[in-house]
Amino acid sequence: MKKLWISILLVLVCIFLSIFFINFFKGKKILVLTGGTLIDGTGKSPLTNSVIVIEKNKIKAISEEGKYRPPMFAKTIDIRGKFIIPGLIDMHVHYTDEAFSDLFLLNGVTSVRDMGNDPEFILSLRDKINAGIVQGPTIFASSFIINNRKIPFGASEYTIVARNPKEAKKIVSDLAKKNVDWIKIYITLPEEMVRTIIKEAEKNKIPVAGHLRRVNARIAAQLGIRTLEHATGIAEALLGEEKFEDAPFLWTISDKTWLHVDKEKYYDLIDLFIRKNIYIVANLTLYQSFVSDGEELKNNPNAKLMSKSIQDGWKRYISSRFLDVTRDKENWRVTKQRLEEFLLLFKERGGKILTGTDTPWPFLVPGFSLHKELKLLVKAGLSPLEALMSATKYSAEALNQEQNLGTIEEGKIADLLILNEDPLEDISHTQNIELIIKSGKIINRKELYLSIIEKQKKEE
Repeated sequence: MKKLWISILLVLVCIFLSIFFINFFKGKKILVLTGGTLIDGTGKSPLTNSVIVIEKNKIKAISEEGKYRPPMFAKTIDIRGKFIIPGLIDMHVHYTDEAFSDLFLLNGVTSVRDMGNDPEFILSLRDKINAGIVQGPTIFASSFIINNRKIPFGASEYTIVARNPKEAKKIVSDLAKKNVDWIKIYITLPEEMVRTIIKEAEKNKIPVAGHLRRVNARIAAQLGIRTLEHATGIAEALLGEEKFEDAPFLWTISDKTWLHVDKEKYYDLIDLFIRKNIYIVANLTLYQSFVSDGEELKNNPNAKLMSKSIQDGWKRYISSRFLDVTRDKENWRVTKQRLEEFLLLFKERGGKILTGTDTPWPFLVPGFSLHKELKLLVKAGLSPLEALMSATKYSAEALNQEQNLGTIEEGKIADLLILNEDPLEDISHTQNIELIIKSGKIINRKELYLSIIEKQKKEE
C-alpha cells in the first residue's frame, strides 16, 4: 500500500513539474504591458490602465487592468503614465542604404514603402528583414520606376524605360515575377501606357502608385491607380479647358500649376477619389523644403547621423539645383497653401491622407522626417489623431495590410511604440519614445542610438 502511495505521489510530482515547466517556458515567450493609456489607431477613445499581452510576434489580448490575469511567468512591464500607439509607417521612402534601418527604428517607423530602388538590393533587404536575418522596418517595395524616358536627375538610376504598351506590359510582368509589392509609374508616361500598366498590375494583384504629371490624377483614378505620390496630378486635373504646361523639362513637381486651378472643380474631383478609394500621399515635408531657404535646411541637427557621402550630396544640391528650383518662394508658398486647402476638403469628405516623406530627399533624415510630416499635417489642419491615423491605420489599409498592421488589436503583429507624453495633446510627443516593440521584440532606443553613433565614428 505504501509503495502505491509513493507511486501516486511521484506521478503527481511529475505532473506538477510538467505543468510548471510548460507554463514557465510558455511565459518566457509572453510580454505583458500594464497600466499605460492605449491609443490603438482605430479612432476610438483611448483606453486608460490598459493591459496588452504579446505572444511571440502577435498581440494576443487587450484588456483593462483587473479584467485580465496575465499568464504565469510572463515578462511584465509597468508603463503607468505612458502612452501606447501603433508603429508608424512611412509610405514614400527611397531606402538606398541599409544603415537607414536603424534610423527608421530609432524613430518608431516600423514599416516603410520604398518607391524607387535597385530591385536586387531592396527586395533582398526586404526578405532578410522578414526572415529575421537583419533588423529593420518591414519593407513594401516597388523597385524600378516605370517611365517612357529617363529623367536626368533624382530617380534616374532606378527608372526603367518602356517605349510602348507592349514593353510596359512586359516590365510589369517581369517585376511581378520578382515578387514586388507595388508598381510605380512616373511623370511623362502617356495615357495608353498608364492604362496598360494598371491593367497588367491588376492581373497580378499588385497596386499602382503614381508620381503624375502628363496623365493627371482624374484620369489615373478612373484607370485604377491606388496612391497619388507627393499629391501630384491633382493640380493638373483642376485646370481649365486650356492645359497649362509650365514645369521645366528637368523638374517633376511644378511651382505654378496650383496657381491656375479652378476651385469649382475641387468637390467633383474629391468625390471621384473617394468613390475610387484613392489615397493621397501628402509629402508636405517636400513642399516645406521648397519654401525654406538652404541655411534653414542645413541646420537640421539630425543630418549628422547620415553618411558623409549623403551629407556631401545634400550640400551640393543646396548650393546648386535647389537655388534654381526654389527661386520663386512665393509660388511655392501659394502651391503649398492651395494643396493643403485641397487636402483638408478631401479629408472632410472622407478621403484618406497618407504620410510619406521622400527620405533621403536633401536634409530629410530617415525616421525623423516622418515626425516632421506629422507636425506639418497638424499645422495644415488635421487633428493629432487624424495625423496619427494617416501614419498607421490608413497607411496599412493602402498597403492591403489592415489585417496585420496599422492598429493595436488582437491578432495583429505587435508593432507598437511606448511614449512618455500624450500625442493627442501635442503631435510632437510622438518623438518622445520610451520603448519600441517591433514584431513582438523590444528595441532599446538608447542602445540603438549609441550603436548608430558608433557606426558613424567607424565610417569617419
